[in-house]
Amino acid sequence: MRRWLWVVLLVGLSSLAFAQSDQCVSKLSIHLIGGYTEGAKRIIAAKPRVIKVLDPQASPAMREAMRDYKRRHPKGLVVVRVWERTSGLRYRLEDDPVQSADDFWNRVLRPAMDTLSASDRRLIDFLEGPNECENTPCWESVEGARWFGRFWERLAERIAQAGFRPCVGSIPVGNPPGSISEIRAKLEAFLPALRAAKRFNGAWSYHSYSIDYTTDPAVEYWFSLRYRIFYEYLRERHRDLANLPLILTEGGIDRAGNPNQDGWRARGDAAKFQKWLLWYDSELKKDPYVLGVTLFQIGDPSGWWSFDVEPIAQWLADVIANKPRSLRNPVLNGDFELGFTNISGETVANGWNTWDAGTVNPLWPGSAHFWQVGGVPGSAQRIISGQIVGQSFRGGVYQVVEVVRGVPYRLTFDYLSAGTNDPGAGQEFRIGYDLSGGTSPTNPSIVWLVSTNVPSFSWRRVDTVVVPTGERLTLWTWCGIYWPVATTTLDVDNFSLQARPMLLGRVTLGDYMGEYRCQEVQVQVRNSTGATVWQRTLPLSVDGEFEVVYETNIPAGIYDVAVRGTHWLQRVVRAVSLPGAVVDVELVNGDIDGDNEVTLFDFGALVQAFGSMPGDAHWNPNADLDGDGEVSLFDFGVLVKCFGEVGEG
Repeated sequence: MRRWLWVVLLVGLSSLAFAQSDQCVSKLSIHLIGGYTEGAKRIIAAKPRVIKVLDPQASPAMREAMRDYKRRHPKGLVVVRVWERTSGLRYRLEDDPVQSADDFWNRVLRPAMDTLSASDRRLIDFLEGPNECENTPCWESVEGARWFGRFWERLAERIAQAGFRPCVGSIPVGNPPGSISEIRAKLEAFLPALRAAKRFNGAWSYHSYSIDYTTDPAVEYWFSLRYRIFYEYLRERHRDLANLPLILTEGGIDRAGNPNQDGWRARGDAAKFQKWLLWYDSELKKDPYVLGVTLFQIGDPSGWWSFDVEPIAQWLADVIANKPRSLRNPVLNGDFELGFTNISGETVANGWNTWDAGTVNPLWPGSAHFWQVGGVPGSAQRIISGQIVGQSFRGGVYQVVEVVRGVPYRLTFDYLSAGTNDPGAGQEFRIGYDLSGGTSPTNPSIVWLVSTNVPSFSWRRVDTVVVPTGERLTLWTWCGIYWPVATTTLDVDNFSLQARPMLLGRVTLGDYMGEYRCQEVQVQVRNSTGATVWQRTLPLSVDGEFEVVYETNIPAGIYDVAVRGTHWLQRVVRAVSLPGAVVDVELVNGDIDGDNEVTLFDFGALVQAFGSMPGDAHWNPNADLDGDGEVSLFDFGVLVKCFGEVGEG
């Protein structure tokens, strides 16, 4: 019975469960619109806590995204918004809010949900209502907030009756407006909606944007972190609502909502946005009632170009998955699968910049051209330098990449060059890097790994090691021709920079069904005499990976590596050659008391914690051996299975 209650509480998203939620996991995620892109697929594979999809009833791509997400992450949360398109659907203060809620349910939400199959409806956890006060009175006055509260009180009931959890509010950034006292007065009027959200195991939502990439909490308190004003009030006046779950169902950078001018891509660059997101994520982790933020948007690069997170999708997936540095590629869109943008008629890969030196031979003036073409195995960037109606020119693409000084990186890429075999044509095919991080293609510090006037006519791979001397390096491509006697092109693909680790580990936690990202392992490196030369507790990725970084500066040599978990026995891997080694270990569960044996002492610790859940006075997380959130007979089964096992010394 107790276990059944825990499942209900967990699935029902109780305030207790959220108070004890896994703050170790990134709260960043995505709001999907239109297409299920390659970038969205990579992010969903990283198992974010929550995702939001728009109009799955009208979009096979959105249904595919929901199915893929729940298949990979059954405990993950899906929020659905139905895009309301009914002409003239607008409610007024003089309308009855209860009848208006019934009308909205019957005309907008119910028809959309009825369109979905029963199996697809079961994938949906939360259902939103009117977006950002587009159809209703709202935050313009206390009276509007009171009307909105009664409207949502009824709509939450209708949503719950249909088998979904209500996600109340969809509050636009900067709302409710006014001073602290005015905000509080409007929240007080809105309370019936919040109590309905709690009653139906729901949540409420705020749209969390920064205007200017600010990392000052005192400034963002009024914008991306404005929800903290709400919770300060609830903790002070309505403590029963102080842990009501909040989902930030939109988020990111926005000035005034213009699709092409106000998002992060129009008002910054990837490095600036990434830096802000890491700060933002660290702030969200401080607030246990926040389930996550679904960054707006991915899937609609033309309609909402400046907001599109596709260019940073691999980076975002790595952050969510907590991937070790050596398994991340700092080159944005290095495989050219995360989209291209049309810039003045030229098609340039997201994340890359173009340079154009213009005319090479004044008899045949022109400018460089850029296309998206087939690569290895998918898309590639093409640079064209000649024979466009008899033109002669040079140009290329480049990218400045953030790296770690002194750490060796394996640099790989593929290229295909084409043109004429005439050596007198003056063809130029170059690919290289600049350790100074400069942005001039003529910088003498550039190391050209490919530099030839002879086309390859087939795909070739370059594989080398570079050691950065600073915090940035620039990847360069160059294609040119003097006499345009043939169409001269350079195709590039699969740029990758892989930092060398001191040690990369892959851990399997025996008899465990919980969140790997909330587990740590203790790692010891021992020399030939058995002395410990390095020891640290390291976090795991979503797939159980950990890394000892290269700059740890353990002298090169042969070592033994010991790995143990919080309630797993120690395993020692012998004769590991550092740096650059990879070790795989499987750990045995059951060591609750941490003495590296599974004994009666562990049985006693389990008995003391038996029946407990997070928040109980006798809760012991180390006794929750299977990671399901309760100390139960299942944990006893793990202990019996592993009883008598002894870890390696």
